[in-house]
Amino acid sequence: MSKLYLDVQVPGVAKAYEFAADSTMTVGKVKERFVAQISAAEGREVFTEPSQVLFCSQALEGLLRDSETLGEVGVVSGDTIILL
Repeated sequence: MSKLYLDVQVPGVAKAYEFAADSTMTVGKVKERFVAQISAAEGREVFTEPSQVLFCSQALEGLLRDSETLGEVGVVSGDTIILL
């Protein structure tokens, strides 16, 4: 279990955020937390359908499935995640 520090880009609001996550967390759980924290920071719902948000890894060049853990798919500290 290790802490990952991630740059999270949200093109819908043209902003980037920094988050920490545990490498053993599933993509779905991390995505859920990121969406909630971004909405809280912005003071409004940023994503109209949070369950439909796509979690993309810039380094891995693709979408990550909700059931996979960050460590399983190779996400490392410093990676850029894009939420669409």
